[in-house]
Amino acid sequence: METPQSQDCQLEIRRLPPPAALFGATLALLSLAGLTLACNMPAGLPGPGLTATPSSSPSPSPIPATPTLTATPTLPPTPTPPPAVRIASGDRALFNGDWQAAYNEYQAAYQNSQDPALQTAALLGLGRTQLQAGEALAAVDTLNALIQGYPQSPNLPQAYFFLGQAYDALGRRSDSAQAYLNYLALRPSLIDAYILDLRGDALYAAGDYASAANDYRAALQSPGFLDTLAIEIKIARMHAKAGDYATALAMYDDIAGRSASDFTKAHLVWLKGQAFTALGQMDQAYAAYQEAVNSYPMAYDSYLALLELVNAGVPVNELNRGIVDYHAGQYGVALAAFDRYLQSATEELPTARYYNGLTLRALGGYEDAIAEWDKVIQNFPDDRFWDDAWEQKAYTQWAFLEQYPPAVETLLGFVSAAPDHSRAGEFLYDAADVAERGGQLSQAAELYQRVATEYPGYEKAQRALYLAGIALYRLDEYANALAIFQRALASATGLDERAAAYLWQGKSQFAAGNLEAAQAAWELAASTDPTGYYSERARDILRGLPPFTPPQAYDLAFDLASERAQAEAWMRATFSLPGEMDLSSLGPLLSDARLVRGNELWALGLYERARAEFEDLRLSVQSEPANCYRLANYFLDLGLYRSAILAARQVLTLAGMDDADTANAPAFFNHVRFGPYFSDLILAAAQQHALHPLFLFSLVRQESFFEGFARSSAEARGLMQIIPSTGQERAANLGWPPDFDPDDLFRPLVNITLGADYLAHWRDRFDGDLYAALAAYNGGPGNAMAWRALAPDDPDLFLEVVRFEETRNYIRGIYEVFTIYRRLYDRSQ
Repeated sequence: METPQSQDCQLEIRRLPPPAALFGATLALLSLAGLTLACNMPAGLPGPGLTATPSSSPSPSPIPATPTLTATPTLPPTPTPPPAVRIASGDRALFNGDWQAAYNEYQAAYQNSQDPALQTAALLGLGRTQLQAGEALAAVDTLNALIQGYPQSPNLPQAYFFLGQAYDALGRRSDSAQAYLNYLALRPSLIDAYILDLRGDALYAAGDYASAANDYRAALQSPGFLDTLAIEIKIARMHAKAGDYATALAMYDDIAGRSASDFTKAHLVWLKGQAFTALGQMDQAYAAYQEAVNSYPMAYDSYLALLELVNAGVPVNELNRGIVDYHAGQYGVALAAFDRYLQSATEELPTARYYNGLTLRALGGYEDAIAEWDKVIQNFPDDRFWDDAWEQKAYTQWAFLEQYPPAVETLLGFVSAAPDHSRAGEFLYDAADVAERGGQLSQAAELYQRVATEYPGYEKAQRALYLAGIALYRLDEYANALAIFQRALASATGLDERAAAYLWQGKSQFAAGNLEAAQAAWELAASTDPTGYYSERARDILRGLPPFTPPQAYDLAFDLASERAQAEAWMRATFSLPGEMDLSSLGPLLSDARLVRGNELWALGLYERARAEFEDLRLSVQSEPANCYRLANYFLDLGLYRSAILAARQVLTLAGMDDADTANAPAFFNHVRFGPYFSDLILAAAQQHALHPLFLFSLVRQESFFEGFARSSAEARGLMQIIPSTGQERAANLGWPPDFDPDDLFRPLVNITLGADYLAHWRDRFDGDLYAALAAYNGGPGNAMAWRALAPDDPDLFLEVVRFEETRNYIRGIYEVFTIYRRLYDRSQ
């Protein structure tokens, strides 16, 4: 006879919908591990080791009210979507960061279902949505309603996790730690490392240092991808907090000895100083602070150490003091420290002069800064800062004083003084670059040619020859430009360099009126590097198409199931796979611990942690085509598009396909690699701003590979990699979202809305010029304006006068991707 518990498990498996293939929005309401656990769970939780988590209300309420997220009255659709569909729609909206839509869908699913499995899924979604929307107290009520009202639900572990997050947001750290403990009791030995780390943080905030240290130690002993040194530092700090300074100090030294980062070492030395101070051992504390100041001047912790020394009246080496202050942005006190050092020094050291120059420039004293560097140049030719002093002098002349000819003279002076120096070719190249910036195109062309002739081994020698041709083209010296581009072709080592030389030979011939020769050159360019920028651009020129010309008609729909079947047949033939091998499932990967942990982390919204697990798995099977294919499918269905794209590409790499060959790969692989992901958001934004969807898809792919939680080292965030200041500006302009927070940029709905608005703004400012708009998006509006002034009517020339290599590659990359999207989805014929 079946128990009610087993019936619930069967119902859960039978009726909950699977993840949607192309939306990736299902947040894994139930993983296979969760179902197995639930089916073996004793009735009547809490069970052994599980403590009831306090609720903010004495009794569970079906759907707690939330002050912000309210259901929007609408006419009911005909027919009304069933609750399971509502939950899937809520999952998709939650994944997209559309809190209101998610709330509405989950609420409707809860109200219209009598199925406990669907009701708990809806409550879980509601609680998550409230938590994400900043309504932590409402989330606590909702999640406790699930926990107390449905104690046998397989969703219980996830409910406890999100409850822990909600309590943490409310500052209720002990309650948060208890909720995490309840999760661990229900999901033992699954993602313990990550949960114990979070629980340790909660216990630390609650002042329970011993328990926090125990959890951190347990986290280190559990499998997972954590920053082990960071956790060890936490453990050491817990010892210090508990008064066990001897252990903390020993750990600080041990960790510092194993760290390769000066910033981490500076932090540890500062922590040592703090520990010695707490012990009253001030001599040792000051020695630690001195070590930070003298050894790690770029670290902010060294500045904190400097403050401790100065406030205590402890003498500090004035040179090191000035350097630390400079790197901390404290220019006034840095200048004073350098002055004291120079006045007291028995011999003049170039390091002080060099840094004094940097400080003076930061304070606007440009001529005084140059005078400092001149002293280094004239008196210390063997010093390590000698070449840097030349470089900083020239940079200050042209970038701050707009003195371009003197800057060129400075750079050429270095080449003349040290023609055999390892940086001589670089300085000559920079002299040509500054001459071009100053409008001296003839001199720039001459200097670029000198680079290629005098320093052929310099890494940019071929690029220098190419730029000499561009400078001559801008002077309307088309015959001379053509000759230089022919030389550039002869010295080219890569297909992209050859295609570029052919394209500009064609441009030079065309400008000189030699139309047949121009067409012949462009045909060579088009065939040289298929899928490369210059070949694709030449192909469009031959067709008379401006950049980013969309197809007359396009269709994003394709039959994924049919394409998967074709791909599997191709896989079997290409890699001689056994006929009985099942490619439609994960096969042996299903039990891999990294996949199991990644699934659970993904279900909990810990996307970066999940990606680390999944990526380690993907990289471990790179030589196995069947498993790469399986993972491409799995990641696609999950919504981890970057990893799906990389896995699909790896299959083609194993098949021996270069970029050009992939055009003939089974359609499945190219539709995965260049998919219309987040199409519901991108199509709406494209229509609102008159941007072609294929162009917007191309930009998003270039920026983030469709990874909504992507974050760059420059703090650019989300799908369109928007920096917080730009997000704030566009949010204020639109009046949405209310109370903008930088983390809103991780919400795909917000990111696409603000990013498309920003891109369209500069498109309009530049009269529809998409090259200039992209340059503004990536390289800054002011730079884009300056570049466009140099080439207002020629997109090809505009690209070449863009002075940031990153921005040039950015435009080129989006163009390449756009041509592939255009080819894949063109339905004009």
